[in-house]
Amino acid sequence: MTKKIRKNTQHIIEITAVTTKGFGIGHIDGFLIFVDGGLPDDQLQIHIVKVKARYGYGKIIDIIKPSPSRIKSPCAVSDKCGGCQWEHCEYNAQLKFKKQIVIDALEKIGGITQNGIVQDVIGMATPQRYRNKSIFPVVSKENENISDSLMCTSFVIGMYAARSHRIVEVADCNIQHSAHVPILAKVSEYMQQNKITPYNETTHTGIMRHIMIRVGFSTNEIMVVLVTNMQKQKLLPHEETLIEMLSSVGATTVLVNSNQAKGNVILGEDFRLLSGSGYIHDNIGSVVYQISPPSFFQVNPIQTKMLYDIALKQANIEENGEEIVLDAHVGAGGVALYVAKNKKIKQVIGVDIVQAAIDDAKKNAALNGIENAQFICGAAEEIIPKLVSTNECDLPLKTCTPNIVFLDPPRKGCETILLNTLIEAKIKRIIYISCDPATLARDIKKLTDGGYKLIVAQPVDMFPMTGKVEVSCLLEI
Repeated sequence: MTKKIRKNTQHIIEITAVTTKGFGIGHIDGFLIFVDGGLPDDQLQIHIVKVKARYGYGKIIDIIKPSPSRIKSPCAVSDKCGGCQWEHCEYNAQLKFKKQIVIDALEKIGGITQNGIVQDVIGMATPQRYRNKSIFPVVSKENENISDSLMCTSFVIGMYAARSHRIVEVADCNIQHSAHVPILAKVSEYMQQNKITPYNETTHTGIMRHIMIRVGFSTNEIMVVLVTNMQKQKLLPHEETLIEMLSSVGATTVLVNSNQAKGNVILGEDFRLLSGSGYIHDNIGSVVYQISPPSFFQVNPIQTKMLYDIALKQANIEENGEEIVLDAHVGAGGVALYVAKNKKIKQVIGVDIVQAAIDDAKKNAALNGIENAQFICGAAEEIIPKLVSTNECDLPLKTCTPNIVFLDPPRKGCETILLNTLIEAKIKRIIYISCDPATLARDIKKLTDGGYKLIVAQPVDMFPMTGKVEVSCLLEI
């Protein structure tokens, strides 16, 4: 009989696996325990911090026997910050763990037997400084109960602690592009000089909520968005000085975003341009992308090229000018423009629910001289059923039924109505790109139950030092 595990008790545990959220997995008398920071083959003394009916959570008290994959973290706050989970894990081991995560999800959720379907994870030569987008919350030190640092400021700029709204003060981050370091220093200096108060989410007072920074790796263009708890038309003090300060450390465009809503949504709908064009550019291969503040763009441009090359190869597009390709979650142009730029095809159709992203996709098509791409704003599960029906299609084509469909949905995966539409239309080839192996496996099961066969799953490490992994899967009818 399983011994009941209680909160605030201590136990010895062996870690056997890991999750995408960075937890180590182990068992105590058959009872499942998730351990923050645990790695396979760790033997740990843990303190039980939470117990549910079928599982519990533990905190490491002592490492009795370290995993062979365990290394000294190069990050001073990696045990506190929620941005990374695996700075203490050797990189090649991370890649092996991620492959196993994908295999486990496809087997346990998708009902897919491995048989060589899941390939080795494609990693990075230098798995640091890869993120082109960073968002830093700004909070009061009094609220966070953090003592003053050398700068003696009344606020903290940092990152959220794991599974918390507590802030860990961060001046530099190993996985972010280094451009954020002087930007944060200048914003901090500006706030001190002008007595700009940090936002308090409890009282809904204060001005500065977040600092968002986007960087074009190939262009060195830098966008800074200051998210404030102010009305759109209200000005910050001495904005010309702010522009000069940020321009002096490389910012090419600066915007203020107004977000007076309560809750956790980062960006409001209203942007006010202070300097520059309001967007930046970056290249993926030979394709130039114009990126506005709210548009989705992959955060790791180095690995994005790898991912798009794999997806393009999986699509196996014939250069006969007859292919119709659909990108169901196109963002600012995504893989759709990459396909249209590299292959002579009849038509590329991109769909996305964010109007700003669709606007960017259209601009990007023009920027790259692409004339065979069209973009539609709307939810994929609403738009695509109409597109594959010749009676309702309002595009210039006589038929909109694609030969090839790219799916790259948010973490929650695809809506059932979208998957059913693809099954009923018997789309010959689907390339499903996902950053969540669990929802990917769930949706693949629906597609395979509907007659599709999973040919290959190629993981790409878009998020080193975290448990996340991107996967490009080829399915054929």
